[in-house]
Amino acid sequence: MGYQGHGPRTPPTPETEAACRETLRLLIESRNCIQQAGIPVEIVSSGGTGSYWIAGRYPGVTEIQPGSYLLMDTDYRKSCTDFGPTLTVLTTVISTTAGDRAVVDAGLKVVSSERGLPVVKNCEGIPIRKINAEHALLDLRNHSVAWRPGDKIEMSVPYSDATVNLHDRMYGIQDDEIKEIFAIERTRTNSGIDF
Repeated sequence: MGYQGHGPRTPPTPETEAACRETLRLLIESRNCIQQAGIPVEIVSSGGTGSYWIAGRYPGVTEIQPGSYLLMDTDYRKSCTDFGPTLTVLTTVISTTAGDRAVVDAGLKVVSSERGLPVVKNCEGIPIRKINAEHALLDLRNHSVAWRPGDKIEMSVPYSDATVNLHDRMYGIQDDEIKEIFAIERTRTNSGIDF
């Protein structure tokens, strides 16, 4: 198994593609050395969301490992435009100041800002001014939306891995209907800390 960890979130360029191919060449070379020592290698697994299209065509690779494409966060989307963002957090407007801001009940405890701020879904150009522990402030100064307390807003997340980790379950929705509820498993260490 090999993974091009140095390049999946970088935009595709001839240089990043060449670096990925070099990593794959080394992986296949390693497989060949193992097989020459008499150990069969049935699976050569590589590639990720940002490099699946290279790894999937590379001679000798039998399996690819894209994973983030399924939830596609806004940060990954900058470099991998093949897939649209799907992971959102449903928030509720808790207060508004007309022509200035809206406050929603989703902060750092429910959405990671490690790779940027969330983006309001289907409302281009409404920036998030600030995100605190339990709420976020949306800038309405240049927009004519008329949200009121109680209105629901979806926010696309900037980093899916760190956001999913903050929740106990995730809802699979299709055609505005919940199709499946996914439990988010935790791993308990010997020290009793959940990961």
